[in-house]
Amino acid sequence: MSDSNRQFPVRVDLRLTVEEREQLNEEALKRGISRQELLRARVLTKANEPEPIPKIKPIHYSAGRDSIDRAIDAVTRVYSYVPRHKLEPIVCTVICALNARAK
Repeated sequence: MSDSNRQFPVRVDLRLTVEEREQLNEEALKRGISRQELLRARVLTKANEPEPIPKIKPIHYSAGRDSIDRAIDAVTRVYSYVPRHKLEPIVCTVICALNARAK
């Protein structure tokens, strides 16, 4: 492998379905690592040991009107038969409920 620019000297081929590959891509993206790093950590972790894989990072949405508008747009795309002016109070109520902190 003298002409290879790989950092690691051994390559392992793995055959996956498209769905399995997409699932791994999504999980790696949520954890903020590459699919290669995710697979390496899973393969090299011994039984009954915690995986050295970062936890899934929570998604943070921006506060304010922008979040509400994006949520309403997303709901409108799925439920195009419901008028936007009727969706807005529902979406706002859901966002407020999700953001409410238990006291």
